[in-house]
Amino acid sequence: MIFCSDVALAGGWPRAPGSGELITTVSRMRSNARTEDKIDTSTGKISPFRYRKTEITSYLELGLIDDLTAIGELAHTKERSELVVGTFENSGISRIKAGFRYAIGTWEETLFSIQPLVTLHLEDISENPVMIHSGDVDAEIALVLARSDSFMGVEVFSVQEIGWSWRNSDRPDEVRADITLGAKPRPGTMFLLKSLNGAALDSLPNEKHYRSNKLAFSLVQDLPQNILPGTAFEAGVERFIDGQGTIDDTTFRVGLWYRF
Repeated sequence: MIFCSDVALAGGWPRAPGSGELITTVSRMRSNARTEDKIDTSTGKISPFRYRKTEITSYLELGLIDDLTAIGELAHTKERSELVVGTFENSGISRIKAGFRYAIGTWEETLFSIQPLVTLHLEDISENPVMIHSGDVDAEIALVLARSDSFMGVEVFSVQEIGWSWRNSDRPDEVRADITLGAKPRPGTMFLLKSLNGAALDSLPNEKHYRSNKLAFSLVQDLPQNILPGTAFEAGVERFIDGQGTIDDTTFRVGLWYRF
């Protein structure tokens, strides 16, 4: 979601040519359990598990022409897995993502867009449900529906994304359905509530079908515009709710948003 002075330009809507937003986020994920216990064959007991991941991401949206917005993302990931067989660590630039969002048109006060994205993975990510390796590629096509309104004098909006991802290296394809609800109770303040849902279309050998349902909440607050024009600060949390073939995790994040 993109924060700006006019809620009708929030994420899901095209950006004006030459305008854009850069969001840099630092997140910390913590997990001490998988959705299904794994048994240590040597002891017959549940294998201990502890996973930590710190990630820095920079996400950019840039208006190119009317109805066409370029999208890019760069991420640096540091992760640590503590298992019964040892401790595994990984750190580096983990992925590059690029694509665009094109507004098709409006029907029943809802804007419809298509959003193709390609992701190149540059690091092995040990606790990803489909085991990402360096050089793997994801190609996603998504349908984006965006709508804004007013409720009891409060500006509100919603963005729904329905996407399908093709994955190479014999990894199962994935579908997702994400919903974001936003409210702007006063100028310069925005609340975001997100439902993030994804599932693999097949399973890896000897593994369950991956499925994950998460909820996320964020506060985005404008910083003093006379000192830092075009900037806002974000603080939020994301929590695993239900799923299988994945980990039970909580993520905290802070971010700096800059619009130009």
